[in-house]
Amino acid sequence: METTTELSQSRLLGTYSYPTSHRVIEIVSIAVFAVFYAVFGLRAVAAVGDDLDVATVGLTVLAAFLALVLADFLSGIVHALCDNLGSVDTPVVGQKFIRSFREHHTDPLDMTRGDFVRVNADNFLVCLPILIPCVLWLNVGSNPFVSTFLVVLVAFVVVTNQIHKWAHTDQVPGPVQWLQARRIVLSPDHHRVHHTPPYDSHFCITSGVTNPLLTKVGFWPVLLRFCRWAGRFLGGSPATGSSQGPGA
Repeated sequence: METTTELSQSRLLGTYSYPTSHRVIEIVSIAVFAVFYAVFGLRAVAAVGDDLDVATVGLTVLAAFLALVLADFLSGIVHALCDNLGSVDTPVVGQKFIRSFREHHTDPLDMTRGDFVRVNADNFLVCLPILIPCVLWLNVGSNPFVSTFLVVLVAFVVVTNQIHKWAHTDQVPGPVQWLQARRIVLSPDHHRVHHTPPYDSHFCITSGVTNPLLTKVGFWPVLLRFCRWAGRFLGGSPATGSSQGPGA
């Protein structure tokens, strides 16, 4: 039988209030990710450094920017689907992913009370099927642009929930404020739009850089119509909630 440790009783594995087996998986996922990402990142840096010139620097910056854009877009797709499709009872993804998004609209500040593992472990876990094959089989030296793109993409994906948490937090570190002010990461003001009725736009939560374009071209209404159509087969109902706290 799985055991659950209450917030006030946790010791060795930190502060949490869900099954201990889940906590162990989270910690192992983060540890495994750290090892493989360190290897992959060092290889990518070495590959760029071996042929460092103006063109290489330009391509590296371009790869990093494209990675940020894609990470932001993917965060919006996942967020919109989890907010509007299925329910906590949906097999496989209901309890693990959909539940946290639905509860977030009921209590947006709950994630600010979670520790690093609770907030971020799921993203570390979902990146492993991409990261491990890259380390094992990708020829980094022959693909410096692709390698840089993947290194930055994975980095932004794994910190998306932390960025989201900061957008709901009263006081954040100075460097985070600097990044928020320049829209490199999601800012509270930008994210506030999503938590304002009718909750049907601004789903991207890594930097929010893709939200204006997706809103302008009418992407979200199309995706939400798909969710309503698919919901007839999967069940569930969209998330609602207007409370926000300091971060949008």
